[in-house]
Amino acid sequence: MTVREYNYPWYSIVEGDDLEQGDILEGCPVFVPPSDLRPEVAGKAQFTWIAQNLVILSQSCDLVKGAQKLEEVLFCPLYTQAELAWNEAKIEEARKGRFPGYHLIAPSEEADFERDVRVVDFRQVYTLPLAFVRTRAAESKRLRLMPPYREHLSQAFARFFMRVGLPVDIPPLKRKAKAD
Repeated sequence: MTVREYNYPWYSIVEGDDLEQGDILEGCPVFVPPSDLRPEVAGKAQFTWIAQNLVILSQSCDLVKGAQKLEEVLFCPLYTQAELAWNEAKIEEARKGRFPGYHLIAPSEEADFERDVRVVDFRQVYTLPLAFVRTRAAESKRLRLMPPYREHLSQAFARFFMRVGLPVDIPPLKRKAKAD
């Protein structure tokens, strides 16, 4: 029996303000509160912003124009291997799913959107107002993860957040020696 090879593209290039899970917004501003933020000065605090590459993790059905079910869009940041200073061995371990807080997405070979392998960091999440994200998305073309890769990303995100740490783990099992 032979295995058929199918061509499932990782990305498409989209434009406009329609949003879906898996859309990548590059250089998007996210706001960072000061590390010494306290309730008594929150109204006077100065937030800074940084430009960040982001991938939408909100469900596509919640982002449908005219029927949206949320006001804030959930994102996680994307990093290159160089930005994380990861060697090939660490990238390979992440590719195999051995780091639950991270998820690899494939390189893009789309014209004008050539990108190396990138790492989604589930340990950091951002939200931005939906209206702002729609306006930002409409400004330029962007990459969109295609099925089944966006669902794979969503599933990895869910696995990361649904982890349960037990207060007492099951002790190692002792195997009985076989009687001759």
